[in-house]
Amino acid sequence: MSETRAPFTIECFAVIMDALCTVVAEKGRAAYIPAPMVHLIWTRLRNLTARFLAALARGHVPPRKPRPITKPAVTPETAPETEPPSKPRRKRLTLPCRESWLYRLLPETGFARFSLQHLLSDPEFAGFLAANPRLVRILTPLYNAMGIELPPEPPFAPNLPPIADSRRHIIFGAPEPSHDDAPIPPHECKFRPA
Repeated sequence: MSETRAPFTIECFAVIMDALCTVVAEKGRAAYIPAPMVHLIWTRLRNLTARFLAALARGHVPPRKPRPITKPAVTPETAPETEPPSKPRRKRLTLPCRESWLYRLLPETGFARFSLQHLLSDPEFAGFLAANPRLVRILTPLYNAMGIELPPEPPFAPNLPPIADSRRHIIFGAPEPSHDDAPIPPHECKFRPA
């Protein structure tokens, strides 16, 4: 029985996220980040990875039809009951929202920032994102935290350079280029290996 492997770009994404979680866990305390914040960042990164991989495995899901909104029935007002005063709630720990907050907090995550940005330019990974818009919504907080601008619409890959077999000769009336026109290096020219 043969195991089906995930595409290479998805495996790369999982490895990058594992390494990012490791850096957060190891370097977070050294950077004087409170332990609850380190744990929250680590948990969010793990959950984001799991959500991304699950959404990718499910494939494209058509959007649901909106449910009709029902208004709650109006109840007659009753006399307010006196409740004992509740204890003050502790402030809930939340992650920052500003752009590139994780990269600023831990500059050691620069390798992940570069790798995630490079992954966006991969045609296979961009194809997954273009086929399933839910993946873009899942990745948006991660790319915002790392300071990478996620294009709103595909294609995510940069424009490819023009093909070497360009059609400039048609516009300018020059003869079509051929490999025979290329200059020949002199015989005494030696090429050194790179």
